[in-house]
Amino acid sequence: MKLSHIAQRSVCVAALLLTAVSVPAAFAPAAFAQDTAAVAPNTLVFASKGVMNVDATSLDLQVTDIPPREYPHVNYRSQVRFEDAAREWAAARYTLTGNSVNKLRITIRKGDIVENLLPVKKGIKGWFTKDQSAEYVATLEVEVALIDPNGRVLTSASGKAGTSRTVTEGATEADKQQTWAGLIVASFDALDAELQPQLRQAMAQYVK
Repeated sequence: MKLSHIAQRSVCVAALLLTAVSVPAAFAPAAFAQDTAAVAPNTLVFASKGVMNVDATSLDLQVTDIPPREYPHVNYRSQVRFEDAAREWAAARYTLTGNSVNKLRITIRKGDIVENLLPVKKGIKGWFTKDQSAEYVATLEVEVALIDPNGRVLTSASGKAGTSRTVTEGATEADKQQTWAGLIVASFDALDAELQPQLRQAMAQYVK
């Protein structure tokens, strides 16, 4: 018995869908390697830039700008935030000698991460690829100042840094947390490259 023209088309479509569903595991999206940019350290480990010995007895950390707690800002969702990382960064970079009554003040003028959604392939082509679905852009601006007991600024230096990373579509919350932590570490490392030479010049008589 012959199939009608409509029936033949239905059989062909069904066969095509069955073939698409039966994609070999080696080509399935889950088999693709995770984007290495989404992998960040589990703890904050900053690049080795050396330690500066500062003539001060205390450290004061201030945050003058709090990013909005709304999309596309995601800093508030991060388990590690810029203001938290600043203390670890300061401990890794500066040793207070106690040789004076001055105070080392670190001010975060800006510390934020923003999400930008990226276009991804749709349809059958999208089944065989795993695109970068989002870009996270981090912005950091910090001032380091030495303050005397009367609150007078003896000297200061400031720097800015901006870094970005992407994640693949289907990235989990854990992937994003790792990405954000990695961005924060990378931002402080980039900041060091600009800030340290300024500090050694501006604070020459207070830094060893």
